[in-house]
Amino acid sequence: MIATLAADRESGASDILARAITILREALADDTVEIEPIAAGLCAAQPGMAPLWNAAATALAAHRAGEPERFERFAMRVDRAPDALTRFALEALCPEGAAADGSTRLAPLRIVTLSNSGSVAAVLEVLAQMRALRVACAEGRPMLEGRLLAARLAAGGAQVDLFTDAGVGQALGAADAVLVGADAVTPEWFLNKIGTRLLVSAAHLQGVPTYVVASRDKFASHALARCVAPREGSIGEVWGTAPGGVTVKNPYFERVPLELVTGVISDAGLLGAPMVAELCASLDQELPPALFAQLARPS
Repeated sequence: MIATLAADRESGASDILARAITILREALADDTVEIEPIAAGLCAAQPGMAPLWNAAATALAAHRAGEPERFERFAMRVDRAPDALTRFALEALCPEGAAADGSTRLAPLRIVTLSNSGSVAAVLEVLAQMRALRVACAEGRPMLEGRLLAARLAAGGAQVDLFTDAGVGQALGAADAVLVGADAVTPEWFLNKIGTRLLVSAAHLQGVPTYVVASRDKFASHALARCVAPREGSIGEVWGTAPGGVTVKNPYFERVPLELVTGVISDAGLLGAPMVAELCASLDQELPPALFAQLARPS
């Protein structure tokens, strides 16, 4: 199960977290299973995804304390997060609400995004039921998971334009906002699919508001921020027959400075950079730094 999760190059952090919770819950319920190798294996499988680290550390702490309910509280908070994320996102993106007779009276809301964030998709699907919505999606090379998001949103009633990653900046001229997901949120930066920094930087220069959609399980304490590691993909996904002298790079994720975004939409509300730092600092009290050091230790 962990190997399958490690091989996943298309799913967002929220989807992968749900599968990781299932693995950890089964492990905690089996007295014959050692928790630490499983928790560490999950972290190694997707080292850039903060929610997996938080889930693994919580499971390990719960096991050592003999308090399985501690992990269940974490899982319940994860289950409740999408509804809160959507509510706060709608307040930020659509403060005037929907037209009384449907979406036809209000001008289409134009959103730009990239890759395939489950959190972003959930927000946009609800928004599409409230008013006319036009979404510009970047395709998300090399795995093209942006196509999955485009198809999902179109099926939900949104008008969708699919751009190449390099071309999606052209959609900013008419955009109301940029909406992106995150695999990790730290006091200074957030981690997301490669190409996010270019899009967010361009939006910042053009004065287009940019929001990161991330539930609290994706926030990283200072100890966890040191463990989060962006992964790279196979060079064969880009150019497997490159000639001598050409070094192929295939980074999947990148760090994006929080100073470039308008705010982070979390299940605790819309947070500015100072509030993000405060929330991250509070996490050091919940999960001791030593737990993350143990999970990062090579097996």
